Amino acid sequence: MKSHLLLLFLVISACSVFSCKNNRKRLEATDIITEWAGKEIIFPENVSCYTAGKDTLPLICNEWFDREFKILMYVDSAGCSSCRLNLFEWNQLIEEADSLFQGKVGFLLYFQPKNERDMVSIFARDRFNYPVFMDINGEINRLNRFPQAMEYQCFLLDKDNKALMIGNPVLNPGIWELYKEQIAGEKKTEQRAITTVTAGKTVHEYGNILKGSSNPAVFTITNTGNNPLVISRVSASCGCTDVEWEKRPVAPGQTTTISVNMTPDETGFFSKTIDVYCNVDNSPVRLTLNGNANE
Repeated sequence: MKSHLLLLFLVISACSVFSCKNNRKRLEATDIITEWAGKEIIFPENVSCYTAGKDTLPLICNEWFDREFKILMYVDSAGCSSCRLNLFEWNQLIEEADSLFQGKVGFLLYFQPKNERDMVSIFARDRFNYPVFMDINGEINRLNRFPQAMEYQCFLLDKDNKALMIGNPVLNPGIWELYKEQIAGEKKTEQRAITTVTAGKTVHEYGNILKGSSNPAVFTITNTGNNPLVISRVSASCGCTDVEWEKRPVAPGQTTTISVNMTPDETGFFSKTIDVYCNVDNSPVRLTLNGNANE
C-alpha cells in the first residue's frame, strides 16, 4: 500500500494530477491520500440502481460488487449540476475498461442530485446509459464522509472495497494510466517516447447550422517527430460531439485524422473543445468547433 501512496504523492508533487498551485493545496492533497489509502468503503443497502432513470435488475447491479476491481465515483448535489460531470468521457473510459479488462472492473457511480428528473435529463442529453445509483439522500457519503472536492471523490477499490488509489480519471488522464497499471498488475519502468505533431487546423468554423442537425468535420494531425505518435484518448467537452480516431500508432512522417460529428442540442453561439491526449510535450492538443445553431 505504501508503494501506491508514494506513487500518487510523486504525481501530486509534480502538480500534474490535482493541479496543486501552492503548498496549501499540496499539503491538503497529501493529507487526503494518507487518510484514504487502504480505507474500506462502506456501501449502503437501500440505494436503488437505475439506467437512464429506470429501475435496473438488482442482480446486474450487485454483480459489480464482486469484481476484482471497482471504480467508485460519488457526485454530490453541487457536482450533479456541474458541467464537470464529463459523462461523455466516462462513456469512453468504461468502454475502454470493458475492452482491456473484460469482466475485471465494475463501475459504481453514485449520484446525489437535488432533482432526479433533472439528472435523468442530463443522462439523456449526454447519451449516458450506463447503470448508476441514484442516491437521493446521500447515504454513501453519510457512511463514508468523502472529501468535499470533486477530484477526491473517486476511488479505485480492490475486491474487499479498500481504496488502492484516489483521483478522478476523467479529470486527468494521468490518473487513468495509474489505475490501468494497477488493474493490469504492471508498473511503468520508463517514460513513453515523446514525439512532435502539427495540426492542419485547430479550429473548425461551422457558421450557421440547424439545431439537431448532423455536422461532420475532420482534423488532420501529422507526426513530425522521430517516434511513433500514440493517441491514448480523445475527449470532447460536450456529449453532443461524437469523435472517432485511429487507435493505432502513427509512424513518423505519417498523418492521422480526428473525425467529429457535432449535433447541437441548443440554439445560439457555441464553442466546443476536443482534447487529443498523446505522447507530445504539450499534450493535450486542443481542437475547437465554433458555430451558431438556429431553429
